[in-house]
Amino acid sequence: MRPFPPPLTFAEGQRYIYGLLASAAGMFCGAAAGFMIALLMWGGWSPAEEHTIVTIFGWSLGGFIVTMIAVIIGLLAGGPVGRFKLTASRDGASVEADSQ
Repeated sequence: MRPFPPPLTFAEGQRYIYGLLASAAGMFCGAAAGFMIALLMWGGWSPAEEHTIVTIFGWSLGGFIVTMIAVIIGLLAGGPVGRFKLTASRDGASVEADSQ
């Protein structure tokens, strides 16, 4: 496997770094979700605690996964190069997209 060519511009270098960050975020999300499921399955919970633990872990895992997806999409879509620009002020919110 040959290495990628070096980035020619600052924006290409930033996209490469954000791509690595998004990949790492996805791997972290998968590992943490797997750990939470393993802890839930083999945690040795008493029958009286099982329903409460399943409810807490279910909501926590769901929120964690949704948050990590939002972070990954934010890293890939927004990125450091300003392809999307979001602004919010007292007058309202606006979204700008740049095709460059």
